[in-house]
Order: sequence, then structure tokens, then C-alpha cells
Amino acid sequence: MLLGFVRNILRVIFTAQNLNNEMQKTNNGDSMRIVFRSLLLIVIGILFVQCSGKNDQEYYESAMELIKESKFDEAIIEFNELIENYPISHLVADSYFEMGKIYHGKMIKSLSEIESLEQAVEYYGLVANKFPDSPNAPKSLFMVGFIQANELRQLDKAKETYNKFIEKYPKDELVNSAQAELDNLGMSPEEILMQKLQAE
Repeated sequence: MLLGFVRNILRVIFTAQNLNNEMQKTNNGDSMRIVFRSLLLIVIGILFVQCSGKNDQEYYESAMELIKESKFDEAIIEFNELIENYPISHLVADSYFEMGKIYHGKMIKSLSEIESLEQAVEYYGLVANKFPDSPNAPKSLFMVGFIQANELRQLDKAKETYNKFIEKYPKDELVNSAQAELDNLGMSPEEILMQKLQAE
């Protein structure tokens, strides 16, 4: 689909350039007609491109519907189509976030648990790093740290991620949780409980 999109755009540009060259060869009386034809062809080309497939919102809604139906592999495909065809859409960050949730939930059965968790870290990381102004950016960065600390047992990376989270989002509602994770990093639930009991 992306190849078709690029091909159509190139056609429109090529046609407009040819007509512009013709306009320069003719007198002013014919210029208006040629300008009008050029604009008409550009508009038709744009409409053709827009009508040739789903828009970003349709891809996103389709993917979310597939998630409700537990068709996670198909949802991933829809999210990837959205990202590929509409790379500057405001829904790209949300798509990465939803894919992070799918992989974190280990919903793709063809992947091992470790592979799923690594994919979750990758997609949450994309939201946090490429879309820092997204409403999901703080939670995404927190989830990277959480997975690193509690599921992948990458304690050094988790420490770095949690510190980055606290520095970047000091007023976020998850900052206390991030600090608690740092304070208890590498400890078992029993050790955490014992520490709390001793503090009381």
C-alpha cells in the first residue's frame, strides 16, 4: 500500500512539473487554463491517494476491535500498517503503546516469554523516547523500568530507567511507585515485607 501511495504522489508531482514547463512556453492567455488543469490534477491525485485505503483512524479502530476479539496477531498487523502508511499521525504513539501492552501481556503465542517482554520494552521505549509529549510517555517509561526490574531481572538497566523517569516526570502520579521500585530493587517480596516490618 505504501508503494502505491508513493507511486501516486510521484505521478501527481511529475504531471504538475510537465504542465508547469508547458505553461512557461505559452502566452499568458493560456497560462490560466494550464494552471487550473494542474491544480485539478493535483486535487484528483490527492483524493485518489486518500480514497485508496484506510486512513489512520480506521487502522487504529480496526486494531482496537481486533484486540477486543482477542485477535492480537492481526491487531499488531493493523498497528504496523498505520505506522508504515501514516508515520506522522498522532495515533502512532498510541499504536506503539498498545503494541507494548500486547507484548507485555504475552499475547503473541509464537514468541517466548522473554521475546515478548523484550518486545514490550522496545515498544514502550519508542513511546517514551520518540513521543515524550504523548500522554502515555510517562507510563511507558515506567513500564520499561518495571519489566526490566521485575520480569527480565535487568537491575542495572531498571535503576537507570527509574532514575530517568523520576528526573523527567517529577510530578507524575507514578513517581512514588518508581521511588519504591528503586528502594526495593532486587529484593524478593519476603525481603520487602521484612524490611517494612523492621521499619515499624
